[in-house]
Amino acid sequence: AGALTTRNIMADTKKKPETEKKDASETKDKKDKEEKEPELSEEDKQLQEELTMLVERLAESDTKLYKPALEALRKMIRESTSSMTSVPKPLKFLRPHYNTLKTVFEKMQGENKHFCADIVSVLAMVNSDQRECLKFRLMGSKEELGSWGHEYVKHLASEIATEWQELGDDDAAQKDRLITLAKEIVPYNMQHNAEADACDLLMEIERLDLLEHYVDESMYPRVCLYLTRCVEYVPEPEDAMLLRTALNIFRKFKRYPEALRCALKLNDTELVKDIFVSCKEGLVQKQKAFMLGRQQVYVELPEELDDYDDLVEIMSNVHLNNNFLALARELDIMEPKVPEDIYKSHLESTRP
Repeated sequence: AGALTTRNIMADTKKKPETEKKDASETKDKKDKEEKEPELSEEDKQLQEELTMLVERLAESDTKLYKPALEALRKMIRESTSSMTSVPKPLKFLRPHYNTLKTVFEKMQGENKHFCADIVSVLAMVNSDQRECLKFRLMGSKEELGSWGHEYVKHLASEIATEWQELGDDDAAQKDRLITLAKEIVPYNMQHNAEADACDLLMEIERLDLLEHYVDESMYPRVCLYLTRCVEYVPEPEDAMLLRTALNIFRKFKRYPEALRCALKLNDTELVKDIFVSCKEGLVQKQKAFMLGRQQVYVELPEELDDYDDLVEIMSNVHLNNNFLALARELDIMEPKVPEDIYKSHLESTRP
């Protein structure tokens, strides 16, 4: 009996630390859970309950409830996504209902189905990495993209770029749908100072030719600067495509010297000549002639041009030496000088 008692005591002693360890672990997990899930305010609780109620209405069989519920959901999400610095609360609270809403979408018909697709597309931005944001957008109501906020447009553009890379030559219909969607995104980006994002998207879908239609006089300098800087980082023949796009935009806004610089980088003599003769302004023509002379490029010009002789002489660098000497005389550096003449140290006030 004494041996049994001792054995039981030892067994209880072994179990006790294990029980204490388990309790400590459970307490720690509970504490971590509380830290991860801070208590919601009354306002947040009310919002969460409203969203849950709207989702439950959509899951019911009464179709008359669908449109008001979808309109309410759309309004709440739009108000929260207008400026996103973190995940908006409606999107956060609707995460557990994401799959439910996808199921609801499948059973809906007509206009309600398109509205539901719009909402699922926005929720997919934070709930899915399977490009469902793009998938449901293509099945949506085709309403204005910008109403869902800048982050949604940006996310959609990234999914379009990824989708395009995976499409083959026989997927022409899907490519057309993506291009149509890109035509909605690019103007939005242009209007919201995101010219670089617009250029990147068109580069990804290989449709830079569309860019010229969306550029106005206020934004073309930034667009062309971005395109010409990107030339150094892309392989052939994409670099030539970027230069030609920038060149066409420069010509559209009559910036002939900048267009000529792009033509020189392309090493296209006929294009250089065409840009040169297309501008009839005398001073601009002389500026272009100096640019060609500096690059040692000579272009055969039509003799009926005004100032033909002067332009030929400038391109041939005939007066280059005289111009250097005239500049040297103006700067008063024709004669060698000692440091005292340059710094004029004799004029400095010195202490007695």
